[in-house]
Amino acid sequence: MKHIITHTSPDLDAIVSAWLAQDFLFAAEASEVLFVSRKVPVKVRQIADCLVDIGNAYHPQQYLFDHKPPAFENRNSTCATQLIWEYLLRIGRDVAYLEPLVEVTFQGDTHRNSEALKQSRKDGPHAELSRLKDNHKKASVVYEQMVKWLRARYGTHTNSRSMCS
Repeated sequence: MKHIITHTSPDLDAIVSAWLAQDFLFAAEASEVLFVSRKVPVKVRQIADCLVDIGNAYHPQQYLFDHKPPAFENRNSTCATQLIWEYLLRIGRDVAYLEPLVEVTFQGDTHRNSEALKQSRKDGPHAELSRLKDNHKKASVVYEQMVKWLRARYGTHTNSRSMCS
């Protein structure tokens, strides 16, 4: 079982980057997503197969995908979703078609004000995440429901599950 770890109260960047790890990085392996405090304890790092949007480190070969300092001087220059998506492209995964989702996730995470982001907040992934957070308190339930929504729109396999820790 692969363990993908992100932060509690996940934003779209945490959710989409965890989904990319689950369904595209570890596609053939069972995996689960765990939600922890942003300060990643050493014991959590020991069980993590992949950290997304948490940990302040970017080392794709070690499956560490965070965009916050000291990983990047300017946290708004990229996002965890963009980092893992670019890595997946480099290793030959068929994810190029996800570029619009990656872009709107980046825009939302870095407070851009594009038409695509406005549309996402109206009826796209940002709107869906907001609706789910209004209806569910548990991060694992929000994640599971959001992943169903993402898979319905973008496709992928479904051998994974999530947990809240």
